[in-house]
Amino acid sequence: MSDANNERETLWAEGAWSAAVTPRGVLLLPPEVPEELVTQLWRLLRSPDGGLTAILDRLVMGTGGHLARIPDFALVLLEDSGTHLALRGTPSLEVDGQRLDAAKVATWVEASLPGEPGISLSVPGQPGTVLRPVVDAVLRAGRLQLGAPDTGSAAENTDSEQADAAAPEPDTQPETVEPDIQPETVEPDIQPETVEPDIQPETVEPDAAQPEADSAPDSPPAVGRDSEATPEPEQAAESQDRPGDHDGWTVADLPEDLVDELGRMLPDQQEQADSGSAAPLPAAHTEVPETENTRMALSVVCPSGHANPTNYVTCRECGAELTQPARIIPCPPLGRVRVSSGGEVVLDQPVLVGREPSPDGVSELGGATPALITVPSPEQVISRNHLLIQLDEWSVLARSLSTANGTVLRRDGAAPMRMPPTEPVLLRSGDILDLGDGQSLLLEDLP
Repeated sequence: MSDANNERETLWAEGAWSAAVTPRGVLLLPPEVPEELVTQLWRLLRSPDGGLTAILDRLVMGTGGHLARIPDFALVLLEDSGTHLALRGTPSLEVDGQRLDAAKVATWVEASLPGEPGISLSVPGQPGTVLRPVVDAVLRAGRLQLGAPDTGSAAENTDSEQADAAAPEPDTQPETVEPDIQPETVEPDIQPETVEPDIQPETVEPDAAQPEADSAPDSPPAVGRDSEATPEPEQAAESQDRPGDHDGWTVADLPEDLVDELGRMLPDQQEQADSGSAAPLPAAHTEVPETENTRMALSVVCPSGHANPTNYVTCRECGAELTQPARIIPCPPLGRVRVSSGGEVVLDQPVLVGREPSPDGVSELGGATPALITVPSPEQVISRNHLLIQLDEWSVLARSLSTANGTVLRRDGAAPMRMPPTEPVLLRSGDILDLGDGQSLLLEDLP
């Protein structure tokens, strides 16, 4: 297969996007991505060590490590195990005439296919009309074609377009045929892979389970809510207007670095003031609603029946080789979150963390019923609703709901980072989320 790799050609048409083309595959990136990063990704794509995970990790970290900063992209990787695809945002990707859509996905869509199907990539705008061959280069392109073209022979398209350059209709027909065909093939085959997981977990099941969690008089949260009657009359207006924000008691006008340092110091000061009592801080309390919610995700199943992300080549549970095509199935838990002051929650639904967490008014939940983690905060450094952990297919995301003291992400090999309040952050196994007031969360066994 190495000889074929050395001579494998890709057809390209001129455009504004950066295209890294190699015999192993192609990567399309928007014009705002720095040329230096495009070159690094091109070299990684040429290397035998440049697998799908390595390329995506370099792209994410090279653009700042934040989910909202990841640019739109289209990646096709040709390996002995088959063809691996990753798509985010606006690029159009067609596999043998069927479109893979990622316009409404928070992270990206992945798929693994056997063999080398015909793949067509295009980006917004008007690409050039002439398809030319390329083997290994970085260039500006608006369209790429790998394998057999989806409509006719690439050589015939090229010859006819060059011979009839003066006629507008033949030049534009290859570009207008594809959008007309795409809607007919998207819905039955590929579109459900991104839409179905979003609808089932958030709008159907949790609504039926919410009354059970609220109406159970003997449930454990009733003890933790006894203290809610005192502060709520004083701060009811602010809590209703800003459900995810801090209650305003702490010094929100101080610089962020100083506030973070103050949050770590407050438990020590409280212990010194109460040294005579020696009363320990209360433990965290977790409430997991009993729901019949089933999350669906595009997955690859091993011979033993274990589900895996589509970019895995061996099973994450038993190590068996993954050879089956991806399909949408119920997604297993994505690990667990362990609380420093005690307790843990399995990540099979959203998790809301705070001093007195309540899903009411948290629009980011979209109607879903979360598990609740109540953490102690004697100095009220931690907000009522401080942090939201969300699940998107096989990805675990954290969103800071506190605009005052915030949350600090601590990751091995990286400097501590204060999470922005406006965008979610993609989490990894081993990450620590520092909430302040001596409280933190540890993420374990994430994919």
